[in-house]
This record gives sequence, structure tokens and C-alpha cells, in this order.
Amino acid sequence: LAAMRRGVSSAALRAAVSLSDDSRPAESPAERPDAKHLVRNSGNRVHIERCTSLAELDAAAERYGHLPQVCFAGESNAGKSSMLNHLIGQRVSRSSSVAGKTRSIDFIVVNDRVVLTDLPGLPARDGQTTQLWDTLFEPLFHAYLDSPIDLRAMFFLHDCRWRVSTPIRAFVDEMRRVELPTVLVLTKDDQVEEPAMRNVHLSKVTKRLDWTGMHIHYSATNETPNGRKSRRQVLRYIETFAELGSREECAAKLEELAAERAARRAAASVSPASAA
Repeated sequence: LAAMRRGVSSAALRAAVSLSDDSRPAESPAERPDAKHLVRNSGNRVHIERCTSLAELDAAAERYGHLPQVCFAGESNAGKSSMLNHLIGQRVSRSSSVAGKTRSIDFIVVNDRVVLTDLPGLPARDGQTTQLWDTLFEPLFHAYLDSPIDLRAMFFLHDCRWRVSTPIRAFVDEMRRVELPTVLVLTKDDQVEEPAMRNVHLSKVTKRLDWTGMHIHYSATNETPNGRKSRRQVLRYIETFAELGSREECAAKLEELAAERAARRAAASVSPASAA
């Protein structure tokens, strides 16, 4: 009103207000509500090292060996790339319906604080990638396990609708032998039409894998409550693994969580009548 009395037009006043708004400093990364998290909901700074040879793998391991790291493994087309894109909130991994799209070990460095590693897909049930795995991927994978990195844990992905094949069971058994803490991730959960079938699929997979550890159901979408919830669950796991000091502590934490879950289920299964 005072400006109008001084002869300043309303258009000029609006322009001045607009200029004032635009000149305010943008929110810095440190001021973001989620800045304390390793992986933010958006605006993550990402750098990717794609390793297709032992020399490239050695260089990446030396460069990022000081950062806590978790890896993502699973059969081809199990949903690793979709899950990583969903977790980070941007397209960082090349997803495709074609088996064997990931042909390198990809170090995905997020905010210079944690490394999420996308591993090549294990041999598909139809045998499309068996030769690639035997000749290229498996030697590269074992070199990765032996490299001087701070690998805390693995997320092992399996499409909840698929039968567990013999090679997949052998791979999980091998991870037990090398004592790599692992969380089983049942993917494509949003594609199960009947909720009751989730438990049926879970029972078949865990029985075939002889799995008693931690597992989660995952949907790589923010359009459903389950998708948003599963993303938060995995990010909490990553935060926990990074906060702990060693792979051994991560293994102990997963064992503790599995024991707590088993105790809760046992308590829930006891009816008041039987308890009396």
C-alpha cells in the first residue's frame, strides 16, 4: 500500500517480490531434513564405477575400500536394478527384461559415504547366462569377495514367484561358508495378486534355501504402502550395517534380529487356552 502511494505500480511491486524470492539462497545439502542419512529420499550424489576386468576391480577397491559397502546379488531378472533405482531415487542401474543385462560389478558410490554394489546376475533358470557366469562373472565375483573392501553384508534377491534352482541354492550355501551376513529379499511382491500367496511363496523359498535368517518382501515402487515400507526397511538395514564396526558385528546383529522375530512369532502362536 505504501509503495502504491509512492507511485510504484502493482506490476513493479510483484516483480520486486519475485526477484526477492528468487534471490534467496537455495537449501544446501546439509540443511535437508534427511541429510544425516546415507541414502536420501532425493538429490543423492552418485558416482558409478563399472568394473569389467580384474584391473578395474582392483582400482575401484583401492579407491573406495575405506567406505562401508553392501552388495546386491540374485538370479538374472530378479529385480536388482529396479531395487537399486528405487532405493536411490534415480536411474543408476540398467534394468531390462533381458537376462544378463548387468555385465560388470558396479560400485555405486552414494553421497561419498556408502557403496552399494550391483553384482552380475546369477545363471538364469533358462540357462541364458550360464556361460557368461562361468567364464566371466564368477571369477570376477570371487575376486570382488577377496578384494580389500569394507564389505559389510549382502542383500540376496529372489523373485518370490520363482522356484529355487539348484545353482541358486549352491550360491546361498557358499555365502554361508564364507560367512557373509545376508538378508533375503523376496522381490516382485506387488505382482502377487492374492495376499495369502505371499506366505505360500515365502514358505517354499525359505524351505528350499533352508533359510532361518532375516527376510523382507520388496516392491520397487512408491505407488503402494508396501513399496514405500520395504524401501525404508532396506535403508534402515544399510544404515545399521554402516554404523556397526565390522562384518562380524553385522552378522551378530542379523542373528539377534532373527532370534527376536522367531520369539515374537512363537509368542503369537500360543493361544490363551494353551498358555493356561
